[in-house]
Amino acid sequence: MAQHAVKERKRAPSQRSIAARERILDAAELVFAEQGFDGASIRDIAERARVQKANVNFHGGPKDELFERIVARRASELSQERRETISRLEECGDWDAADLMSAFMRPLLTRAFSNDPQWLAYARIVAIVSADARWHTLAKTHFDPVASLVVHKLCTKYPKADPANVAGALVFSVSSMLALCTSEWRIRALSGPDQKRDAEGAIRNLLQFCHAGLTGVLDPSG
Repeated sequence: MAQHAVKERKRAPSQRSIAARERILDAAELVFAEQGFDGASIRDIAERARVQKANVNFHGGPKDELFERIVARRASELSQERRETISRLEECGDWDAADLMSAFMRPLLTRAFSNDPQWLAYARIVAIVSADARWHTLAKTHFDPVASLVVHKLCTKYPKADPANVAGALVFSVSSMLALCTSEWRIRALSGPDQKRDAEGAIRNLLQFCHAGLTGVLDPSG
């Protein structure tokens, strides 16, 4: 009698399992943002998500893998919007450095200032990745492709500019962007007790500041 091979079907995750996974990832995002990679623990994440430690390991893996999942989870959405906005600029044809920097920086800034604590936490995690060389592979995978595209576009548009200086100016600009996301409260603290939160005003000031610094790099002749 011929024997038929039986193929095992992989059971699709239940809605309950998907919800638990998202809750764990959200909790991990907040804990990593608050405590950094070294300060965060699986226990802290489990307590924040209200699950057992074993569930965190099951859905997220060891701490380093969980951190990588957190970085990757929102990076594709961010990169896609940046690329689409840059493409629309190119279609219009008449753009300058200020337009390109806005296209690159606003996708993260608007999300971080949207009153969504998860996106603000993610901005802090991007700052952690950007400041620590041990995460260079994560930065190279998830953030460098679009950043390199911006450098290339600027060097093509402004051929007199030194690519190394343009790359440096972009890094300085990204550092300023992340500082605004993570330390915006300092602006209110230094500007006086009567100052109200003005997210759009802060974003505009940042873009103007970054463009002013970039201008000298793009046109060395002055």
